[in-house]
Amino acid sequence: MKKLNILLTAGMMLTALSCKKSENLDRKIVGLGGDKWKQDVLDSWLADTFTKPFNIEVKYRWDGSEQSDISKTLVPPRAEKVQPTMEIVKAGWIDVYTAEAGMDFIKQFAPRQYLLVGSLQYNAGGTVTLGEAEGGNKVTLFNINNFVKTDRNIIKPVLKTIHHEFTHILNQTVSYAKEFERITPSGYTADWNNTTLASANAAGFITQYSQAAPGEDYAEMTSVMLTDGKAAYDAKVNSIVLPKIDSIPDPANPPFIIQREMPNATAQAAIRKKEQSVITYFKQAFSIDFARLRNRTNYALAENAPTNLATLFGNARQFTSLSVEPDKADGVSASFQTTWATAKAGVAAISSTSRVLNSFVLFFYPKAGELVLRVNYTSGTTATLAHFVYKVAYDANRNMTLTYVRRDANGTTLAPGIIALTNYLTTGSFGVSWRYDADFLEYGQLTKTSDANSFFSGSLGVTKY
Repeated sequence: MKKLNILLTAGMMLTALSCKKSENLDRKIVGLGGDKWKQDVLDSWLADTFTKPFNIEVKYRWDGSEQSDISKTLVPPRAEKVQPTMEIVKAGWIDVYTAEAGMDFIKQFAPRQYLLVGSLQYNAGGTVTLGEAEGGNKVTLFNINNFVKTDRNIIKPVLKTIHHEFTHILNQTVSYAKEFERITPSGYTADWNNTTLASANAAGFITQYSQAAPGEDYAEMTSVMLTDGKAAYDAKVNSIVLPKIDSIPDPANPPFIIQREMPNATAQAAIRKKEQSVITYFKQAFSIDFARLRNRTNYALAENAPTNLATLFGNARQFTSLSVEPDKADGVSASFQTTWATAKAGVAAISSTSRVLNSFVLFFYPKAGELVLRVNYTSGTTATLAHFVYKVAYDANRNMTLTYVRRDANGTTLAPGIIALTNYLTTGSFGVSWRYDADFLEYGQLTKTSDANSFFSGSLGVTKY
């Protein structure tokens, strides 16, 4: 009680002292009117790029009242990270939708505000939040302070988050078909964060988070398809396999055998069915060609953060094969067309048996340091394969050189006729690069380092040798 009396007494003394001083009660109280910031170059750029044309506010200066969960510890974004981040938002989201659906589409459906936060948002259970949408009006992007515009591993998750949240906004406007929820109904779980990617894939989900709820599954399917691009997305789905191993003879390296993982046909079919649901939704609800939207998104990523295709080939990497159809002419130089025509004529002239050269596939590193050329041809009316094995070497610039090692029996039969092609592959070195067609669809391309006008390209995949 004594302590209480002392505190009360002190309080009364302060009150008395304060009452003796005359105060101007009409004076404005600092802070209650909100912070005032002088507009700078960054603010002008944001206004000209987002606010004026699309009515989108980009808020990056700290305002605690904007945070929906005050229990989280967050930090403001650094100003120098804001424009690079929003340049990717524009290039990989606004520009691609504008190109395919028009400016009015973004004006109508875009959230009215982007809120940028410097740090990740950490959640219970060990998960983190990269972005969130609130009622279609506001999107919050986290982890801005770690943004590096030229790093694909950083900008791709950011762009994926944007497309994920925008899908929610579109779904709130036009609902997706309810049949989607019945494709893998038993796989949804609140415990998704304790699931491995392999387990999620085997259950028919493209990511672990897809298992959180049907709406999240839909947004994940859409955002993964858009930011992976066709080749990488197809490779991802086609790589979903069963634990079962199938062994077959290795025609290019007898008497050894090849051990192959069997495709998980059920899981792949479920994801492909979801994929088709997304494609149909965008076409029917908004008259958007999803394939072109996907290609443009992937191209925007490639323009801002290019990757070295040579580093993406091989087992346990993104791609294992390059399939080439030279007769289609698209993506094949005139000089290579001449090489191919010579090889076709040579194969046809080998003997009285009618042989027609059709296409070829390059398999990257079924054995360490080796590339296999599989030539597809018909002998009479029978589809036939010939295999040639090459040692692969790369220089400091990732240019590739091939050295012949061996071939199988069909390769020996074909060798005299196909020498124009095999000599082309073993003469000089090749630059390995991406190629994009008029619809922004990506391919892999090998170009002679000695002649930029001599090249061939093909479809990237995970075709198993």
